[in-house]
Formats: sequence, structure tokens, C-alpha cells
Amino acid sequence: MSHPPTPARGWRAGSGVAGLLTATARARPDAIFLEDRHGQTRSYAETEALARRLATYLQERGVGRGDRVAIHLQNRIELVVALFAAALLGAIHVVLNARLRPQGLAKILEQADVSVILVDETTLANLAEVPSDLPRLGVGEPVPAMDHWDHWDEAVTREPYPGDWDGCDVDAACLVFTSGSTGAPRGVTLTHDNIRFVVAAIQERLGYHSDDTVGCFLPLAFDYGLYQIFLAAQSGAKLYLGDPDQVGPRLPGILKSAGITVLPGVPSIYAALIALGRRRPFELPRLRAITNTGERLPLSHIEEMRRLFPGLAVFVMYGLTECKRVSILLPSELESHPDSVGRPLAGTEVYAVDESGERLPPGSVGELVVRGRHVALGYWSAPGETAARFRKRAPESSVELFTGDTGSVDAAGFVSFAARGDDLMKHRGTRISPLEIEIEACSVPGVVEASLHKRESDDTLHLFVTVSGESTTAATLLRALAETLEPAKVPEHVILLTEMPKSLNGKIDRKSLAARVGD
Repeated sequence: MSHPPTPARGWRAGSGVAGLLTATARARPDAIFLEDRHGQTRSYAETEALARRLATYLQERGVGRGDRVAIHLQNRIELVVALFAAALLGAIHVVLNARLRPQGLAKILEQADVSVILVDETTLANLAEVPSDLPRLGVGEPVPAMDHWDHWDEAVTREPYPGDWDGCDVDAACLVFTSGSTGAPRGVTLTHDNIRFVVAAIQERLGYHSDDTVGCFLPLAFDYGLYQIFLAAQSGAKLYLGDPDQVGPRLPGILKSAGITVLPGVPSIYAALIALGRRRPFELPRLRAITNTGERLPLSHIEEMRRLFPGLAVFVMYGLTECKRVSILLPSELESHPDSVGRPLAGTEVYAVDESGERLPPGSVGELVVRGRHVALGYWSAPGETAARFRKRAPESSVELFTGDTGSVDAAGFVSFAARGDDLMKHRGTRISPLEIEIEACSVPGVVEASLHKRESDDTLHLFVTVSGESTTAATLLRALAETLEPAKVPEHVILLTEMPKSLNGKIDRKSLAARVGD
């Protein structure tokens, strides 16, 4: 008589993305998981119960394993509930930025072939170009009395979905949409294993506490914002669901009143805090740590943030949507490796290659390549772009992510980032990195943000900056840069702005600035 093999010690079945919520809901049911900007809260148990009720509704709508559920909401509690409801069913969640315009939304929904879309009062108008027969679930304010419409309040009256996730770790869990090389949207396809693996690896470095309140003022459609949901759930922390519009004069007060201890952000968020601190002192919240990615956080900004928040731990990170996170620099490593973005996560290999794809020796600059369980499946319905970025060196080898980014990895494993794939430029015959010049500009007293662009027609560099106070002028900034940069790197023009234009994800909108420079 044959018997099934005995599982190895320590083995357990996968629990998928939904397991991040269900495990904590069972361990800490009454702990607060979510708080929105209006002061509404949900415990872990309450969030799980709502997710199970919504999962039953979605199942009644025919949503099942592999189907796409579009979540087009502002940052709010229902967005998180919907994400976990889809995950319980093995469906693929697609969180879409609330500031998308109708044409962009329609393109993504068509590409993803979604089964249902959730909208609220802030996104309702974006459905103008979406086929009218697509099932819609309205959240918040009353929805139109039309066919194909249901309302959240009624949907979550269903009996709770009784089971747990019953899928495979390599099933797709979500699509995160970014702009492709052609300008068309492309959905990075991430599996349950991609997410669970990288969340654990990030948590091993960042060490979120169960008594932390994580303040998220990033769009949850941005993978950096999205993963705050998973990181908070894994650690049992509370997640404050802020709004990108709160990044301004009110931000210090919000941080304090919400009791935020960990602030994930991009440089523009920290630049806003620094500018406020320069103008007038503000009452400090008990912020213990910040994390940064998206763009390099200048050392001058790190120093100013530490002055504003004594004892602050600063985590510099590097990552891409295609694998979420590559490396994290611990606060204790910052002084000895100020130009690094840290060591690769556990279970991750990073190295540089030359133009022919051959591995370079430690310290050599080339294209960065990433290997690990967090490397995505590829781009949804985009085989050409997938083949260009996700490659196998041999049939029996794992897929490697060719990032398109330039950098190096030293003998100790510290990664140094030079430039995003398309950022490097030539000026007066010299190859330059805009990042280097922007960081140097931000080290000049009074400069808050900087973005460098080149006009091809006359080979001139244009540096856009925002400043605090009137003492920093274009002339003083140019003189300061001329003292520290070689001549080919000194911009011909400095343009002072009252505020940098921002992208949907809160980063500097470089395309908008490039359009101002022209060809």
C-alpha cells in the first residue's frame, strides 16, 4: 500500500496574498489595520470579514481564478478590502490611479480585459470611454440607477466567503500598470510568490513593528504605495491611508495627529517637509523611520531630515516595479557607503553586464541585472517587451531581469545606481548623468528640488529648481555649481519654479519639464 510522502519539516502550503491578511486577523483580530484621513478605522478582523463578504459578491458576479478586478478608487479602506477579496478568489487585482484620465483608463481596461470595476465619486467621470456593459461597483456616494451598476453597501451584505485561497504560488496575483517604452501602458504581472517573497525580504531589512503606524501618502496604484498594504499586514502594523494632496503645509500636523512613526516617500515628500521646516519650526511627530525610492534622495536632504527629526532612521532603497525591490541600505551603512543604494535583498543576486550581456567584474559600471523569486512573470499581453527585459541565459536557468538601469556592484555586494535606462546624455562630447548634477544642486543651501534636461537642438542643459527663501537665485546657483562640477556638467540655464510639476505617483514630472525645454 503506497502512502503520500511526508512533508519536509517546516513545509507549509502557500497562503497567497490573502494569507497576509488572514494570518494577522487570526493572530491580532482587534488590532487596528486601517485608518483613513477622515478618522474611520477597521481592525484586522473587520477588514477580513469585509473582504470575505465582498469575495462572495464577486463570485456571484462570475469572478474566479485568473479574472481581473479593476479597483479605480482614491486611497480609501474599500480599496484594501477589494484587493484582498480578489486575492481570496485567486482573481488578479488591478489597482488604477484615481487621477487617470478617461482615455488612459479605457486603454488599460481593454488591455487587461477586466471582469468588473470599482469606482467612487472621485473616479466616476473617468468611465466616459468605458463600454457601458462592464459591470461596475460603486463605492461611497450613491451610484447612477443604471444597468450593470451595484453598490458597495449592498455587496458587503453577502455571507462571508468560507474558504481560503486555493491557488498556486506562481499564479498571477496583480497587474501594476506603468508606461511602456512605446508610451503605451503595460501591466507588470506579479505572482503570489513574487509578492510574498519580496515582502518578507523587505521586512527583514526594514523591521516594521506591530505598534508602528505607517503613513502612506502615495497613490496605492503606485507599487511603492501598494506594498505598504502588504508590509503593514505582515508586521501587524496600522496603515494610515493618506492622500497625495495632503503633502503640503498640513503634512506635519497630519503626521503628528495620526501618530505616524514610519513614512514611506519619494524625494518630493521629504522636500516638502524640509521646505516647511526652513520657513518656520513645526511641532514634531514621533517619526522614527523613513524609506525612500523612486528617485535618489540627496545626502543633503537626508541630513536635513535628521536635523528635523532627531534619531530618525533613513532607509535608502532601489527597486523597479518588475521586481519591486532590489536593494536596501541600512541606516548604519549610510556613513560608510553614502553613494550606495544598499546590498541586494536576501535571496537576490545583482550584477552589472556590458553591452553584449557579459558579466562585469565587481566595481565596473554597466547595466544592472537582477535574479530572484521576486522577478515578475513579464508584461501582460506584451511578449516583445517581455522578451527584451526578462531573459534566460540558458534553457535550464532562471529568468533574469535586465533593468535597463546603469550602475555597479562592488566586491562587498553594495549596489551603486548611476542612471535610469534613458537618462544618460551627452553634453559637449562628455557623457553625463543628470542625477549627479541634480544631487549637487540640492546640496546648495536653499535648493529644495532639481531636475536637469537637455535641449538637443543647441546642446544646452536646463536645470529646473525649487528653492526656499529669496537668497538663492539662478546666478548664485550657477556660481556654486561652477565651483564643484567640471565645465561640461554646468548647466547653461537655471529656471526657478515655485513648485515642481508632479506625476500621478508623486514624482517630479520630467516629461512635462522636458516639453518646456523643447527639442
